Amino acid sequence: MKNNHKKVVIVGGGMAGLTAAAYLAREKFDVLLVEKNDRVGGLVSTFESNGFYFDTGPRAFINSGIIKPMLGNLGIQWEFLENRIAIGIEDHLIRIRSMDDLREYQHMLVDLYPENKAEIDQIIAVISQISEYTRVLYEFDNPNFTDLTRNKAYIFKKLIPWTFKFLHALRKLNQYNLPMEDFLQRLTSNPSLIDIIIQHFFRKTPTHFALGYFYVYLDYFYPKGGTGSLSSILKEKVIEWGGKIELNKKIIEVKPSQSIAVTSDGQAYPYDDLIWAADLKTLYRSLNLAGFDADTTAKIKIESERILSSRGAESVLILYAGVNRPPSYFRQNGGEHLFYTPSRQGLGETNHAERIRLIEDFNQKSRDEIFEWLERYLQLNTYEISIPALRDPTLAPDGKTGLMVSCLFDYHLLELVEKAGWYDEFKEVCESTVIRILSQSLYKGLDQDVLFRFSSTPLTIQKISGSSEGAITGWSFEMPPPVPHTLKDIPRSVLTPIPNVYQAGQWVYSPAGVPIAILTGWYASQNILKKARKKAG
Repeated sequence: MKNNHKKVVIVGGGMAGLTAAAYLAREKFDVLLVEKNDRVGGLVSTFESNGFYFDTGPRAFINSGIIKPMLGNLGIQWEFLENRIAIGIEDHLIRIRSMDDLREYQHMLVDLYPENKAEIDQIIAVISQISEYTRVLYEFDNPNFTDLTRNKAYIFKKLIPWTFKFLHALRKLNQYNLPMEDFLQRLTSNPSLIDIIIQHFFRKTPTHFALGYFYVYLDYFYPKGGTGSLSSILKEKVIEWGGKIELNKKIIEVKPSQSIAVTSDGQAYPYDDLIWAADLKTLYRSLNLAGFDADTTAKIKIESERILSSRGAESVLILYAGVNRPPSYFRQNGGEHLFYTPSRQGLGETNHAERIRLIEDFNQKSRDEIFEWLERYLQLNTYEISIPALRDPTLAPDGKTGLMVSCLFDYHLLELVEKAGWYDEFKEVCESTVIRILSQSLYKGLDQDVLFRFSSTPLTIQKISGSSEGAITGWSFEMPPPVPHTLKDIPRSVLTPIPNVYQAGQWVYSPAGVPIAILTGWYASQNILKKARKKAG
């Protein structure tokens, strides 16, 4: 029987919203998940085109001691496939199978920059140390998804010893909290070397996150059927446990003093508790504060100003292509998940001063000047290349391969291009340039075997997901985020100054990804559960 006195409305059907909905529905709360699109999953989905399957959002998942334990805790079983990472620079390529391959990475960098060998040795030593601290964080299943009351031996033999190591690792990692660019400038004066190490991370990413990523590469996995299968199985659990999901419903107003959320077609959803698992700027723009006392209103307005004055991190340009080459060809040339940089030169000022001037002086620049910059930017960039059929052969027609090729891209530049009226041409140039670069380097003659291609941009992501600035990981690191950003503060990241309203997802904690989205969805649900138990007791 449903807990009818506790009606929970969840706005946003991404990983955070689905996680919260599953946990609350399992406890027989009256759960309604409202999603503005015609499917759940948010940034996490898998779609079909011409018989090829492609992933949006993450190319694979990082477990982080969260995703697999959460699924197990919910009684969900799924087949997970291997996802090996490779790193390529020009004609150098390494595959990462263990931390021992850090030495291969070191040799590759020395081959490319022999004059910087001593500096590279020092950088690798730091990466090794930070990766060891990262290993401690990732090696243990999150205790939140374990029933500790049933296994006392587990607590004393494993959990408590790990907790001490975890706290020690956190203290050490906090020493590396400055931006990665600033940290590496202390170790080397070679800007190209710095770029090659970090340019596939978002600008100003904290050092402890970026330089610890070599270990994170080992934590990747791929769900059978594509990344979108994860949201599908969570959706099935929500429905199985009696939760309701309404698609194509966009919340445009929240009246917290009346505990009502209103859709664009005028439908009102009453709630006892609301979890906002969508874009945070949209929440604060949607608030109707009528009926609140002056003190509560003031607190909400302060938070609203902080959220609305901040901006999202860089977004991505993604090329999708169906190719008339067998997966075995791509297995021999980088594998299923590759970070590839065609030039050792690095982006340098192309991605800094030049990009900023281009945006500031956009109306004074000719189209040719902008395309000249774009050519340099794409030639010097780092690409994340993902090939679903190399994990799951059913995701492409026999003898053919689907490619996803992405790089970081500035939302504001695309916004200016669209306003100028030549967005489609810009996308076409991006697609043809990326194909040409790969045809001349990693995949020789690829352009001759492309069956079809299309792309998405930061604007696509914003329009489909509703994510401000098309951001895929929440707030920019270039300014202090308006949300918690230390691991110990994740539990409080779901709290808001709005009565009976919680928040979850990529926008409530920084840095964020799918594991954090899931964890915040869980914390939001637990706050509601605890409040209900306290009231009942």
